Formats: sequence, structure tokens, C-alpha cells
Amino acid sequence: MSEMEPVAVLERVGKRYRRRWAIRDIDLTLAPGEVIGFIGPNGAGKTTLLRLMAGLSPVSEGRLAVLGNRLDGRAPRTPPGVGVMLEQMGFVPHLSGRANLDLLAGLRRVAGPEAIAQALARVGLDPADRRPVKTYSLGMRQRLALAQALMERPRLLLLDEPSNGLDPAGIVSLREMLIRTAQEGTAILLASHLLTEVERICTRVLFVRTGEVLKEIDLRSRGPARVRLVVSTEADAERFLASGIRAERRPGEQGRVVLVFARDRTIPELVPELVRAGVNIEGVGEERPALEDEFLNLFREPEAQVG
Repeated sequence: MSEMEPVAVLERVGKRYRRRWAIRDIDLTLAPGEVIGFIGPNGAGKTTLLRLMAGLSPVSEGRLAVLGNRLDGRAPRTPPGVGVMLEQMGFVPHLSGRANLDLLAGLRRVAGPEAIAQALARVGLDPADRRPVKTYSLGMRQRLALAQALMERPRLLLLDEPSNGLDPAGIVSLREMLIRTAQEGTAILLASHLLTEVERICTRVLFVRTGEVLKEIDLRSRGPARVRLVVSTEADAERFLASGIRAERRPGEQGRVVLVFARDRTIPELVPELVRAGVNIEGVGEERPALEDEFLNLFREPEAQVG
């Protein structure tokens, strides 16, 4: 398989459990080094999609190919080159983390001792630690689950809520590690509820509800940024608005006013013009809609009607 070929291709993929569709009509192409976020409320089908791409469950309709392997589900197996981290992964509790990975590697016959040690160290676990997994904290178990996904040096990494149980420092370390892994050419599909982390890591985001993609955003080429201008007083805000620029007003700290508006010229061109008009500027910059705003706009429940 060429390094330029897609890592995974999904064409109208669907998964049905009896009469209920968990996901349906999913079209997705994942390129080397790309990080795609899969976002939605509980029950959106995120875990189902990851299990299909890991070869752990057969598709009900459509075509699914991962690393050149057509996954038809007749013999469920995870193709070589795919690392998988699902929620609530099980380990043998009386064995150490290293012994658990040695056991899994023996079954898969891919990762050797050096690769296992490197994977443990990469996620912040000591390869020489002999404590049994039953003594691990939730965060350590998450790190171990991530290490087993990394130990085969995968070309495709499938992650389901990898930051669960991690403290803030652990989340930052996870983010940096995933960015490095993608830069090395590994494609990553990430399901997470931490939208700020998704925004920092991912190149594309799919918003999904009840198994169907509602919207896709390419974070590398989002819409034009708006200008966020902080002025000193209400009087400065009125002088700004007198220029004829339509702006959204927000309260600022210590009596300041925040004005957000579409940019029709560069900031270096705009600021001198406002200063000449007598507008006292405290700060100026760009802002784009946050993923959190996109999520709330798509998934906000309608307000209850008062009878």
C-alpha cells in the first residue's frame, strides 16, 4: 500500500442492530497524518464506528476498507497496523501493565519487547513497574490502554475518549503526543467530549447525531475570522458604531466593551482609522466560532413551550 493512498475509506457505511440503525450513510476518507474528531451526544454512534473500523464488528451496508483491507466482517479481526483504544478496556488485574502488554503482543504476534517498552514510556508509564494493574488509578489504566494501542506502531489509531481519567497535565501530555504521532504520518480518528482538545488536535471534525453526520468542519480552512475589539468605555463603543460598522456588543471587564464584527479590511488598516475617530482601544484580535458554539447550535434542545 502506497504512503499516499488513503488509510481508510468508508462509503455509505451503516450498522444496524435489529431494527435500529446505530450509524448510517457514513462517507469518510482518512489520509495519512490526518486527525479527525468524531463529536456528538451520547448514543451518536461514535463507539460503533470505531468498532467497525477496527474490524471488531461487521458492517450492515456499504463499503469499508482500512489499510487496503476490505472489512466485510466474515472473520472479525483487527488488521495489522491499526491501534485501538476503546472505553473500559479490560486487563488481567493481577498482572503488571508490562505483563499485560506482553500477553497481548504474544496473541497478535506483532509488537516486540522494545516496542512495548517504548509505548509504555511514551504514555508516561514505567516499563519496569511490576505493580499489578488492579492497583492502578483510572488515569494509569487509560495510559496503559493507550500504550497497547501504540505498541504496534500503528498507521491508523482509533481512540474512544482517551482523556477520561487524566488530570490536566496528563491531558496536555496526551495532546502533545497525539500531535507528534500524526506528524509522523499516523492517521487518527478521535471520539471525545472535550471540544477544546478536539479543536487543538484535529484537522477535521464530524458532528454526528443518531448515527448520521450533520456537519463536517475542516479546521484547517474555516470561515473568515471576525475582529474582536475591546474599547475603554461605552462612549468609545458609540464612537465606533458611528462609523457605520455593524457589531455584536458584549460586556467586558471593568466597564470596557467588547465589539465583534466581520472583517472587511486588515487590522493594521482599521486601528489607525478608529484612533483618528477618537476610539480608545484596549485590545484587538481575531476570533473564530468555537467548536463548543457549533456543538450547541447543532444539538441544543428546543426550549420547552409554556402553556
